[in-house]
Amino acid sequence: MPQQHPRPARLALATATAAALTGGLLTFAAPPATAAAEDRPYEADFNGDGYGDVALAAPYVKLGDKGFAGYVAVLYGGANGIDPARRTVVNQDTAGVPGTVESEDTFGSALAVADLNADGYTDLAVGAAGEDGGEGSVTILWGSANGLAKGTEVADPAPAAHGEWGKLLTAGDFDGDGKADLAVGTGASHAYVIKGGFKADGTTGPARRIDVPEQAYAIDAMDAGDTNADGRADLVLTYRTDRTTDPSGSWSKGVAYLGSASGPDTATPRILNGGTSIALGDIDGDGYDEIALGNVFKTEDDHSGSLGGKVVVIRGSEGGPVNGDAPMAELTQDSTGVPGADEANDGFGSAVSIADTNGDGHGELAIGVVFEDLGTTEDAGATIVMNGSSSGVSRTGARTFTQNTAGVPGTGEATDYFGSDAVLSDVNADGHADFTVTAGFEDEGVGAITALPGSATGITTTGARTFGPGSLGQPRTYGGFGAGLIG
Repeated sequence: MPQQHPRPARLALATATAAALTGGLLTFAAPPATAAAEDRPYEADFNGDGYGDVALAAPYVKLGDKGFAGYVAVLYGGANGIDPARRTVVNQDTAGVPGTVESEDTFGSALAVADLNADGYTDLAVGAAGEDGGEGSVTILWGSANGLAKGTEVADPAPAAHGEWGKLLTAGDFDGDGKADLAVGTGASHAYVIKGGFKADGTTGPARRIDVPEQAYAIDAMDAGDTNADGRADLVLTYRTDRTTDPSGSWSKGVAYLGSASGPDTATPRILNGGTSIALGDIDGDGYDEIALGNVFKTEDDHSGSLGGKVVVIRGSEGGPVNGDAPMAELTQDSTGVPGADEANDGFGSAVSIADTNGDGHGELAIGVVFEDLGTTEDAGATIVMNGSSSGVSRTGARTFTQNTAGVPGTGEATDYFGSDAVLSDVNADGHADFTVTAGFEDEGVGAITALPGSATGITTTGARTFGPGSLGQPRTYGGFGAGLIG
């Protein structure tokens, strides 16, 4: 087997708690405020009440005597935002859900949202990469007027070809037929696109294997959006090349496959920068989605890495992301307008998300900085929100949010990993995307999320709230609560 390159110890620890830095959990950007919104992955509204909802997982939680069993939860939105009192919590022992709670299943290790059966309610696809000793599974939890209810397993089309079916998930209408398709990553260097529609009896369209353009040993992240505004979603993957073919070390690379009438067009891959997190959304307001790629690797671990992490933003256009184009932005914490300083192992780019927080028609770029130190408090974590503008990522007005920011509940503590996951999405239907942030190792691995409202002036701490598993009636135990935020 190809040798996997080592990761920094702190990165490995965050992977074991929040899984946000390996691409194992996909963060979805909310649809931008442009005409391209309907072509993007689907904003979550599981109960169809017009308010956005937030889904999350605790994939490493112990249920009964079953360690690392995992559960998923939905917090339903309303006029005052997400509310833990209005929730659904699902594990594999929940009535109507396939499977059984077992050790090491890691139910919730990947999440995706889409209306997969076209009934007007968003559905939640859940990966359990550890199911059956690492074979993996994918379950669709169906939306309804009462929220999530019951589930259906999505069959693995080629179980002998890989393990960890469901390690990565994303959704989009890749062929433009009006039906949501589901992209499923594995523990190998290939993924599958399952064509919609999906039915409660397990019926789906055909599955198509998607291989990255060169020999690789891992797909790190996966997302979808419409970079050329043609009404078909484009599939974006990041992957690491096989070190055995490059003795000098590995590279993190990315690729975009534009949507076509037959699904992702793999004949003409668009080569991109690599990364460990991906988000798509319209930053400059021209109707084409940009691609933000966060990369937390250092150069000694990945040739395309950097000292403290970086985020590269690729501009969308009528032709999609064109090979060789100069990025819209290439950001580190030493870049003009980016708060902080570029320091080793900060994890800048641990999470990325794009949506319009102030209603001006330009998507803001949220960035996790999972290992940021707050003074002498190591690895407390931070997030940065950079403004969108007609020219792209604005270099003015960026704001930093931590658990020490005035108005943010809680206190920044060592190894909280605030910023391990983050999503911008409108959960109170006021036209401004709100900001939900995970602290994946809060209270030594219990995990917590913080909800910050959007407003006409952007993200605000007025009305900020923090939730942990206790707020959902779940035990406050190690579990990585808040992993894989989707909204």
